[in-house]
Amino acid sequence: MDTAFMIQGGITRMFKYGLIFLLSFLVGCSTIYSSEKTDNTTITAIAEDQSGLYLLTADQSSYVFPEAELAPFVQFWQSRLGTQISHLSSAVHVFPNKEVRATFYIYIAAHQLSELDKTALLETYHFQVFKPDSVSFVRRIPALARALQHTDTLYIKQERISKGSVVDQVPPVHKVVQFSSPVETKVEQMKGSLSTTPNLVETIIWAPFVIPALPLGAISN
Repeated sequence: MDTAFMIQGGITRMFKYGLIFLLSFLVGCSTIYSSEKTDNTTITAIAEDQSGLYLLTADQSSYVFPEAELAPFVQFWQSRLGTQISHLSSAVHVFPNKEVRATFYIYIAAHQLSELDKTALLETYHFQVFKPDSVSFVRRIPALARALQHTDTLYIKQERISKGSVVDQVPPVHKVVQFSSPVETKVEQMKGSLSTTPNLVETIIWAPFVIPALPLGAISN
Protein backbone atom coordinates (compact mmCIF):
# COMPACT_ATOMS: atom_id res chain seq x y z
CA MET A 1 0.00 0.00 0.00
CA ASP A 2 2.80 2.45 0.97
CA THR A 3 4.77 1.53 -2.14
CA ALA A 4 1.77 2.12 -4.37
CA PHE A 5 1.17 5.46 -2.67
CA MET A 6 4.81 6.47 -3.18
CA ILE A 7 4.66 5.48 -6.86
CA GLN A 8 1.46 7.45 -7.34
CA GLY A 9 2.99 10.45 -5.59
CA GLY A 10 6.08 10.24 -7.79
CA ILE A 11 3.97 10.09 -10.93
CA THR A 12 1.92 13.05 -9.73
CA ARG A 13 5.04 15.09 -9.10
CA MET A 14 6.46 14.18 -12.51
CA PHE A 15 3.17 15.24 -14.08
CA LYS A 16 3.36 18.57 -12.27
CA TYR A 17 6.93 19.15 -13.42
CA GLY A 18 5.93 18.33 -16.98
CA LEU A 19 2.84 20.54 -16.90
CA ILE A 20 4.67 23.52 -15.43
CA PHE A 21 7.51 23.08 -17.93
CA LEU A 22 5.02 22.98 -20.82
CA LEU A 23 3.12 26.03 -19.61
CA SER A 24 6.31 28.00 -19.04
CA PHE A 25 7.56 26.99 -22.48
CA LEU A 26 4.37 28.27 -24.10
CA VAL A 27 4.49 31.50 -22.11
CA GLY A 28 8.23 31.92 -22.49
CA CYS A 29 8.29 31.53 -26.26
CA SER A 30 7.38 34.28 -28.66
CA THR A 31 7.80 35.03 -32.34
CA ILE A 32 10.07 37.94 -33.17
CA TYR A 33 9.52 39.52 -36.56
CA SER A 34 12.01 41.41 -38.69
CA SER A 35 11.83 42.92 -42.13
CA GLU A 36 12.97 40.60 -44.92
CA LYS A 37 12.20 42.85 -47.87
CA THR A 38 11.12 46.46 -48.24
CA ASP A 39 9.40 48.03 -51.23
CA ASN A 40 7.97 51.45 -51.90
CA THR A 41 4.63 52.03 -53.55
CA THR A 42 1.65 54.37 -53.36
CA ILE A 43 -1.92 53.76 -52.24
CA THR A 44 -4.17 55.39 -54.80
CA ALA A 45 -7.71 54.62 -53.67
CA ILE A 46 -10.02 52.82 -51.26
CA ALA A 47 -12.63 50.47 -52.70
CA GLU A 48 -15.60 48.74 -51.11
CA ASP A 49 -17.57 45.54 -51.69
CA GLN A 50 -19.35 42.98 -49.53
CA SER A 51 -16.01 41.45 -48.46
CA GLY A 52 -14.68 44.62 -46.87
CA LEU A 53 -12.62 47.67 -47.75
CA TYR A 54 -9.64 47.53 -50.09
CA LEU A 55 -6.47 49.59 -50.19
CA LEU A 56 -5.55 49.81 -53.86
CA THR A 57 -1.89 50.29 -54.73
CA ALA A 58 -0.29 51.64 -57.89
CA ASP A 59 2.01 48.76 -58.72
CA GLN A 60 1.72 45.99 -56.11
CA SER A 61 -0.86 43.68 -54.60
CA SER A 62 -3.82 45.33 -52.92
CA TYR A 63 -5.07 44.64 -49.41
CA VAL A 64 -8.52 43.93 -48.03
CA PHE A 65 -9.55 44.67 -44.44
CA PRO A 66 -12.76 44.07 -42.51
CA GLU A 67 -14.93 47.16 -42.73
CA ALA A 68 -14.82 47.59 -38.94
CA GLU A 69 -11.02 47.90 -39.08
CA LEU A 70 -10.64 50.41 -41.91
CA ALA A 71 -13.91 52.35 -41.66
CA PRO A 72 -12.81 54.70 -38.81
CA PHE A 73 -9.91 55.96 -40.93
CA VAL A 74 -12.11 56.33 -44.03
CA GLN A 75 -14.75 58.25 -42.09
CA PHE A 76 -12.18 60.68 -40.74
CA TRP A 77 -10.45 61.06 -44.09
CA GLN A 78 -13.78 61.96 -45.73
CA SER A 79 -14.85 64.31 -42.91
CA ARG A 80 -14.42 68.08 -42.80
CA LEU A 81 -11.38 67.71 -40.55
CA GLY A 82 -9.96 65.13 -42.95
CA THR A 83 -9.81 67.80 -45.64
CA GLN A 84 -7.36 69.69 -43.42
CA ILE A 85 -4.72 66.92 -43.56
CA SER A 86 -1.33 68.47 -44.36
CA HIS A 87 0.45 65.19 -45.04
CA LEU A 88 -0.54 61.53 -45.15
CA SER A 89 1.75 58.52 -45.50
CA SER A 90 1.47 54.86 -44.62
CA ALA A 91 3.33 51.63 -43.89
CA VAL A 92 2.17 48.10 -44.63
CA HIS A 93 3.52 44.94 -42.96
CA VAL A 94 2.86 41.58 -44.57
CA PHE A 95 3.47 38.64 -42.21
CA PRO A 96 4.37 35.01 -43.04
CA ASN A 97 0.79 33.87 -42.38
CA LYS A 98 -0.30 36.47 -44.97
CA GLU A 99 -1.89 38.70 -42.36
CA VAL A 100 -1.56 42.37 -43.27
CA ARG A 101 -1.32 45.31 -40.90
CA ALA A 102 -1.29 48.90 -42.02
CA THR A 103 -0.56 52.20 -40.33
CA PHE A 104 -1.57 55.62 -41.63
CA TYR A 105 0.50 58.57 -40.40
CA ILE A 106 -1.70 61.67 -40.30
CA TYR A 107 -0.34 65.22 -39.89
CA ILE A 108 -2.44 68.36 -39.62
CA ALA A 109 -0.90 71.82 -39.25
CA ALA A 110 -2.33 73.85 -36.39
CA HIS A 111 -2.58 77.21 -38.18
CA GLN A 112 -5.50 76.04 -40.32
CA LEU A 113 -7.56 74.80 -37.36
CA SER A 114 -10.08 76.56 -35.14
CA GLU A 115 -10.06 76.01 -31.39
CA LEU A 116 -13.09 73.75 -31.78
CA ASP A 117 -11.22 71.74 -34.42
CA LYS A 118 -8.25 71.30 -32.11
CA THR A 119 -10.48 70.11 -29.30
CA ALA A 120 -12.20 67.63 -31.61
CA LEU A 121 -8.88 66.24 -32.82
CA LEU A 122 -7.65 65.72 -29.27
CA GLU A 123 -10.81 64.53 -27.56
CA THR A 124 -12.79 62.78 -30.30
CA TYR A 125 -10.08 61.48 -32.63
CA HIS A 126 -7.25 61.10 -30.09
CA PHE A 127 -4.61 63.06 -31.95
CA GLN A 128 -1.47 64.28 -30.20
CA VAL A 129 0.25 67.66 -30.26
CA PHE A 130 3.72 67.64 -31.80
CA LYS A 131 6.13 70.56 -31.86
CA PRO A 132 9.03 69.48 -34.08
CA ASP A 133 12.46 70.90 -33.37
CA SER A 134 14.71 72.39 -36.01
CA VAL A 135 16.22 69.03 -37.00
CA SER A 136 13.06 66.92 -36.95
CA PHE A 137 12.55 64.54 -39.87
CA VAL A 138 9.16 66.11 -40.62
CA ARG A 139 10.93 69.21 -41.91
CA ARG A 140 12.28 67.07 -44.76
CA ILE A 141 8.73 66.37 -45.95
CA PRO A 142 7.93 69.18 -48.42
CA ALA A 143 4.27 69.64 -47.46
CA LEU A 144 5.10 69.82 -43.76
CA ALA A 145 8.10 72.07 -44.33
CA ARG A 146 5.76 74.55 -46.01
CA ALA A 147 3.16 74.23 -43.23
CA LEU A 148 5.79 74.79 -40.54
CA GLN A 149 6.57 78.18 -42.02
CA HIS A 150 3.20 79.27 -40.60
CA THR A 151 3.07 77.34 -37.32
CA ASP A 152 5.29 75.44 -34.91
CA THR A 153 2.61 72.86 -34.05
CA LEU A 154 1.31 69.75 -35.75
CA TYR A 155 -1.54 67.50 -34.73
CA ILE A 156 -0.51 63.92 -35.45
CA LYS A 157 -1.95 60.43 -35.24
CA GLN A 158 -0.99 56.88 -36.17
CA GLU A 159 -4.11 55.03 -37.33
CA ARG A 160 -3.37 51.31 -36.98
CA ILE A 161 -5.36 48.75 -38.97
CA SER A 162 -5.09 44.99 -38.67
CA LYS A 163 -6.71 41.70 -39.76
CA GLY A 164 -6.04 42.41 -43.44
CA SER A 165 -4.96 40.06 -46.21
CA VAL A 166 -3.22 40.28 -49.58
CA VAL A 167 -5.39 40.44 -52.69
CA ASP A 168 -3.70 39.76 -56.01
CA GLN A 169 -6.81 40.54 -58.03
CA VAL A 170 -9.47 42.90 -56.74
CA PRO A 171 -13.03 41.73 -57.57
CA PRO A 172 -15.59 44.12 -59.04
CA VAL A 173 -16.34 46.64 -56.33
CA HIS A 174 -19.33 48.81 -55.52
CA LYS A 175 -17.50 52.05 -54.79
CA VAL A 176 -14.02 53.45 -55.38
CA VAL A 177 -12.79 56.66 -53.75
CA GLN A 178 -9.54 58.13 -55.05
CA PHE A 179 -7.02 59.89 -52.82
CA SER A 180 -6.48 63.45 -54.00
CA SER A 181 -2.80 62.59 -54.26
CA PRO A 182 -1.23 59.11 -53.97
CA VAL A 183 -0.24 58.10 -50.45
CA GLU A 184 3.44 57.19 -50.21
CA THR A 185 3.67 53.73 -48.67
CA LYS A 186 6.48 51.50 -47.43
CA VAL A 187 5.67 47.79 -47.74
CA GLU A 188 7.66 45.42 -45.56
CA GLN A 189 7.62 41.65 -45.97
CA MET A 190 8.17 40.27 -42.50
CA LYS A 191 9.87 37.05 -41.42
CA GLY A 192 9.52 35.44 -38.02
CA SER A 193 11.74 33.40 -35.72
CA LEU A 194 10.88 31.61 -32.48
CA SER A 195 12.54 33.11 -29.43
CA THR A 196 12.68 31.83 -25.85
CA THR A 197 12.36 34.55 -23.25
CA PRO A 198 13.97 34.39 -19.78
CA ASN A 199 10.61 33.31 -18.33
CA LEU A 200 11.35 29.72 -19.29
CA VAL A 201 14.76 29.67 -17.58
CA GLU A 202 13.42 31.38 -14.48
CA THR A 203 10.55 28.91 -14.19
CA ILE A 204 12.90 25.93 -14.46
CA ILE A 205 15.11 27.37 -11.73
CA TRP A 206 12.22 28.08 -9.37
CA ALA A 207 10.14 24.97 -10.14
CA PRO A 208 11.76 22.69 -7.45
CA PHE A 209 10.87 25.29 -4.80
CA VAL A 210 7.33 25.91 -6.03
CA ILE A 211 6.11 22.39 -6.78
CA PRO A 212 6.45 20.87 -3.27
CA ALA A 213 4.23 23.66 -1.95
CA LEU A 214 1.34 22.41 -4.08
CA PRO A 215 -1.01 19.82 -2.58
CA LEU A 216 -0.43 16.40 -4.11
CA GLY A 217 -4.00 16.20 -5.24
CA ALA A 218 -4.14 19.69 -6.73
CA ILE A 219 -3.66 18.43 -10.27
CA SER A 220 -4.38 14.72 -10.08
CA ASN A 221 -7.83 15.30 -8.62
